[in-house]
Amino acid sequence: MSPPLTEAELFQEAARRSTAREPFVFCTVTGTARSAPRDAGAKMLVAPDGAISGTVGGGPLEAVVIQQAVLLLRSPDGNSSQRRFMLTTAGDAAEPLPLDAPAPVDELGMKCGGEVTLFLDVVRPAPRLVLYGAGHVGERVASIAGEVGLSTVVVDDRKEFAQRDRFPKAADVRWVDLTQDPLGGLKPGASDFVVILTRCHALDEGVLEAALATEARYVGLIGSKRKVAVILRSIARRTGRDPRADERLHAPIGLKLGDKTPGEIAISILAEILLLKSHGELAHSRLAAKDAQLRRA
Repeated sequence: MSPPLTEAELFQEAARRSTAREPFVFCTVTGTARSAPRDAGAKMLVAPDGAISGTVGGGPLEAVVIQQAVLLLRSPDGNSSQRRFMLTTAGDAAEPLPLDAPAPVDELGMKCGGEVTLFLDVVRPAPRLVLYGAGHVGERVASIAGEVGLSTVVVDDRKEFAQRDRFPKAADVRWVDLTQDPLGGLKPGASDFVVILTRCHALDEGVLEAALATEARYVGLIGSKRKVAVILRSIARRTGRDPRADERLHAPIGLKLGDKTPGEIAISILAEILLLKSHGELAHSRLAAKDAQLRRA
């Protein structure tokens, strides 16, 4: 068995996972009562597969904390929260307790051991826009994404287009042969938005098929309805799966804003992405006529 990590090593591991865009739960003991396996301040990282770094005491307590951390990571709505557990005097069980419940009493002294309160901090990769295609529309999409704080990676197979000075607001710009590596060395994750705007149908199809095989939250493909239909039929014939059954697919991409110019098309694409990212509502916010009259009165 390897020795336990020091606190500095645990923070280094958290930084490594964050840089690698790996989700995890940072579990910290925030309080104890009576007999507890670890004091306040004990820390543990839990990965989606249940692997851990550090410890909050081992035994049944650690097992149930790992279980709850994994459930938080698997749920798209799993948020950071505080949890409280009661331990048996024998140390063979840990039961969840409501945070505001009074301390349990066992007159025989056989059931109620210590109590441990932990904060389970869910750390997920920040949403990222993975943009395939560095042409005129791609350039404007990356620029607007930078304005709204969406980290963007741009990938193109043309060296003259995949230039850093064309995308000053992008986090990364990659020149990659997309015929050999359709995803450009990237692995879009569950918080990522993939936008496909490459220079030709063949590249679009290759990137789209590869992107749909990832956990990406959103996959959008630019093009006319005819072009999109041809590409989707080709993928369906080859794979035996109809891409249209995948709710993450948005093709043709973007909201219908009456867009024509590259800038307008870029706005329609980002509007669709922000709508999904923020769980927004596709509706006007303007006041109804009677509400406006009441406000003027």
